[in-house]
Amino acid sequence: MARVRSLCIAPLTLAACSLFVAPFAGCVKIGAGGPMNSGGSGSGTGGRIGTGGTPGSGGAIASSGGATSTGGSGTGGTVGSGGVASTGGAGTGGAVGSGGALASGGTTSVDGGTSDRVCQTAQLNWVPKIPTVFLMVDRSGSMFDCISTTGAVEPSCPTPADTPWAKLKDAVLMVVASLQAEVRFGFASFTGTNVTSGGTCPIINRVAPALNNSGAIATLYNSLPFQPNTTEQGKKFETPARQSLDMIGAQLMADPSPGDKFILFVTDGQPDYCDDANSLCAPDSVIGGLQALKAMGITTIVMGLKSAVNDLAPGILEGFANAGAGEPTLAPLRAGLDAFAFYDQCNGVAGWHADLVTSAKVQARGVTVGTYATAAGPTKPYAPDAANQTMLVNQLSLALSGVKSCIFDLGNVDGKAIKVDLAQLTNAHVLVMGTEVARNDTNGWRMNSVTQLELVGSACTAWRMPNVTVIDFQFPCGTIIFE
Repeated sequence: MARVRSLCIAPLTLAACSLFVAPFAGCVKIGAGGPMNSGGSGSGTGGRIGTGGTPGSGGAIASSGGATSTGGSGTGGTVGSGGVASTGGAGTGGAVGSGGALASGGTTSVDGGTSDRVCQTAQLNWVPKIPTVFLMVDRSGSMFDCISTTGAVEPSCPTPADTPWAKLKDAVLMVVASLQAEVRFGFASFTGTNVTSGGTCPIINRVAPALNNSGAIATLYNSLPFQPNTTEQGKKFETPARQSLDMIGAQLMADPSPGDKFILFVTDGQPDYCDDANSLCAPDSVIGGLQALKAMGITTIVMGLKSAVNDLAPGILEGFANAGAGEPTLAPLRAGLDAFAFYDQCNGVAGWHADLVTSAKVQARGVTVGTYATAAGPTKPYAPDAANQTMLVNQLSLALSGVKSCIFDLGNVDGKAIKVDLAQLTNAHVLVMGTEVARNDTNGWRMNSVTQLELVGSACTAWRMPNVTVIDFQFPCGTIIFE
């Protein structure tokens, strides 16, 4: 998904970095007093360097305090005046002149890049927080209906490749394989069968989140069988969305990995409690569950698959999308009903009543599991055509691009702890796909602290586009402090 180019820290320059990963390197910068002084005279007659011994008698390194120095204790410069190499062999001048090994002022401390001391040069891989995404895929009976044929006699389509299940699987595995190095993907399929008729609810098959997880996900996904060819209660596949969301949410909350956490919730059917109860009730439960997940820090991205057989009510899907994003949500009501209908029609439904109890709300007429507003938030569900493979891949890619983190941490950059001098940010630059981003607290890049950079506003939106893959951070030496 994202290729983050090297953090570039160079002495007195803003040179662009082209390497993705490069080792840390120290660059010793000789002081401003002049790397070599002239005019020193040696004490020997034929030394290896010059006429007076290997170093001249003025000391190996002259004082760094001025343009030219006569040395700390010796009388000459760094190199004697006898020339680079004499013909006299080793000579009698001695290995070291009498001026001392090191003249005064020749310190080598590291202070982050002042011009008269050692400056550090580094090319470092400054990466965003890695997000964790649980792909949660509906495995209810409607996922196994034929896409191109309606009114089929069989409960399951006799042509597996002509089903939303098969089309979605191909798209999911393709997108996961392309992003697995940058997203910790987990996978779960969910369904269930009617418990009162001998079934099990919910039935969840899952793979725990990890980087480079496409192989494990593909193995499980490809192994899952179709729904049995039956409409018999206790055997046909149902859609226990709320129970399944609760279970996956609990697993994500227990995951200690840093970075943001997401569920990509993909469905094509009406949720239920595996009991074919009143269809008004389960959507309210799902919205309440999504709102609870968001309150715990888990964002849910919603994708509703449209097909010739199943065309989800947009109000329900939009309610799911708003709730999953933590936005104001409209009640998913049928025409002619008000919010009192939830309690009036659902309090006798075991699943809805259990979710109301879990919400800790007062059990009274007019109370709902979800929390509703008079206007909807801006987030819309993704709604690709299940028959269009290209659209499925594009919509999945777009949905998952939204999990790219816009926050970059310097607390551990290739094993180095780094801080930014906030007083010198005018010398720093951030580029996305080669285009510079303005430093702006609401629409550009900003430093939240001495160790954290964030893209905000349209800069974050642009970074999250699927085709945006390269970001460059360019900082001069003086703005960075290595610890």
